Amino acid sequence: MLENHVACDVTFFIGKQRQEVTAHKYVLISRSSVFYAMLCGLLQETGPINIPDIEPDVFKQLLRFLYFEVFEPDGESILALLYAAKKYAVESLVNKCVSWLKEGISVDNVCSILQQAHTLDEQDLRSKCLEFIMDNGSSVLKHSSFRNLSSECVELVISQDELCAEEDEVYEAMKDWAETEQVLGERKNLIRFSIMDGKYFANKVASDNILTADEKVNIFRHFHNSEDAKYLQVARKPKFQEMQRVVRFSTNGPASSTGSMLHAIEFRCSKEVLLHGIILYGAMQRKCNSCGMAIRKFYYCNSCGCQSESKTCCGELSLIYYCNYCGRTHQNENFCNYCSRSGQYCSNCGNWQEYLVPDAAISDTVVQLLDESKRIIISMKCQKTTAESELLEVLFDDPVVLKKNWYTITTVMSIYGTTRSGVNGEKVVSLGDGQLIEFRDSSLSATDTNVSSGQIPGLLLSRRQ
Repeated sequence: MLENHVACDVTFFIGKQRQEVTAHKYVLISRSSVFYAMLCGLLQETGPINIPDIEPDVFKQLLRFLYFEVFEPDGESILALLYAAKKYAVESLVNKCVSWLKEGISVDNVCSILQQAHTLDEQDLRSKCLEFIMDNGSSVLKHSSFRNLSSECVELVISQDELCAEEDEVYEAMKDWAETEQVLGERKNLIRFSIMDGKYFANKVASDNILTADEKVNIFRHFHNSEDAKYLQVARKPKFQEMQRVVRFSTNGPASSTGSMLHAIEFRCSKEVLLHGIILYGAMQRKCNSCGMAIRKFYYCNSCGCQSESKTCCGELSLIYYCNYCGRTHQNENFCNYCSRSGQYCSNCGNWQEYLVPDAAISDTVVQLLDESKRIIISMKCQKTTAESELLEVLFDDPVVLKKNWYTITTVMSIYGTTRSGVNGEKVVSLGDGQLIEFRDSSLSATDTNVSSGQIPGLLLSRRQ
């Protein structure tokens, strides 16, 4: 009856072209409370009804659903169909449209869907769009459809801490959207200038007219550790993949003495990463090949003259060794000053041979992470360590997001004795998906730790999703 226009008793003029469409009142009023009020209420329409805000094809889709429950959406008209379903309170059609849109969200359409969801107050659909944008922020900000968002939607997107995008990408997108400084207005405060790369800010932002001279000075002061910067300083928190190990040495080298000297290495990432901690070599303990007993080692107190295996006494301590052959103590690790015996003698079995095994913990190792200007980002003593082979994972209390800058890791290990060291170091290590970690020597290192060999064998990090 609908298709053949049989016994139709209501006429609509649809769209800007006023195309005539006929239907049956009893079907419309039985499926839609809005049509009921329009056709049977106190203010019911008389004569042909004008509907200029819905196109004929979309209105006919609405009628087919009301008559036959037919739902045959397409990408070009689905948002308009959702609008029509909301306008005439056809909830079952609204739900079908929303479900269809959720399944088809992409970089190409997410801004359009978000705008319609915001306009129609479809909270669930809006949340789904925001979730997609947070995970694909860089691509969405660069898409031309971002410029068509309303100011409310732009503010909603840019204000999110979880937006997965560099701050320079946020800045460029906001500039393109606003086109003029007047339109951008106070929304510029949503841009987190203080977490931008300093070089980008100096070369690009400072030469634009988005910020006043005082505001630019304020941001530069922040880059130099001033505490009174005006703009948001909280780093965004994008989603990251599972933590993975990045080991820069292909081979474990010989044992090396650590003492309390500073080891350092510099690195940078080709893309933003989340750094959870670093990998260190564990303390090594000298043991006998035959019986496994540890070589005896003592500390000599220069104040009272006592000898103990403990580091605690009343004055300055000196490390000494006990020769089981002649019974004397001496300070030469591998040579007795009195009987001239070399090696380290095992008191349990009398065997002079020795070898190294990994200890179960690190003793008072101070780890620091420095930024490109050598300012301290993290400084901590090792507390969370797990032994696996000869490598120990040192986890930060809170992971830190690293930009595409150079960073420095330094360690000072209070270990008297030896640790394993690494050799055949890789200058560039791949994380997969084209992401790289590059290492270089640090001028801060007071030891032989460098790109090729030494300590600090690896990093614990996550790539962005």
